[in-house]
Amino acid sequence: MERHPTEEKVLSATISIIDERGEAAVRIQDIQDMVGVTAPSIYHFFGSREGLIIEAQVERLRRSYTENDHLIDEVLSSIDSKDELGVAMEGVLMSFFDPSRAKARELRVSALGAASGRPELAKRFSEVLEEYVELRSQRLQPFQDKGWIRADVDLRAFNYLLMGVIFGCTYIEIGGDVA
Repeated sequence: MERHPTEEKVLSATISIIDERGEAAVRIQDIQDMVGVTAPSIYHFFGSREGLIIEAQVERLRRSYTENDHLIDEVLSSIDSKDELGVAMEGVLMSFFDPSRAKARELRVSALGAASGRPELAKRFSEVLEEYVELRSQRLQPFQDKGWIRADVDLRAFNYLLMGVIFGCTYIEIGGDVA
C-alpha cells in the first residue's frame, strides 16, 4: 500500500509508541515532535487521534504478517518437485513457531486485542486478514495446479486454519516459557 511520505512517518512513529508504551501513550504533540509535522497534517491524513491509532494498529497487524513474506516467496520460487514442496512447507511452518518469532506473534495478538469493542478496527482487521489469506492462497495455487497439493484442499481454509494455530501458540506463550 503506497502512502504519502509524511503519512508513513507519522504512522511509523505512532506504531513505535504503541509498541513501546501502548495506545494510551500516543499524543499528537509527541508525534509532531518526533516527525517534525504539524497537528493539521496529522489530522489531514487520519482525521483524529482515534483514526491515527486505528491506522497504526492496522499497519502493525499487516506488518506482522508480511515481514517474512520475501523469505517465504524466495523458498517457494525455488521448488521443482512435490517432495521439495513438502520439505519447504515443513520448514516454513516450523519457522512460524520458532521461538525467535514469539515477539511477532505477541504483536499480532496485541493488535487484535485492540479491536475489542471497536467495530471499525475489527472490520479493518478482517479486511487485512482476508487480503493476507488470499495472497498466501494465490502463492500456493500453482503447486495445487501442478497436482503437488491435493485438488480437494481449500487453500483459503488451510491458511485460515494455520493462522488459528499460530494464534493458539501465542496464547500459550503469553503465560511464559513453554517447554
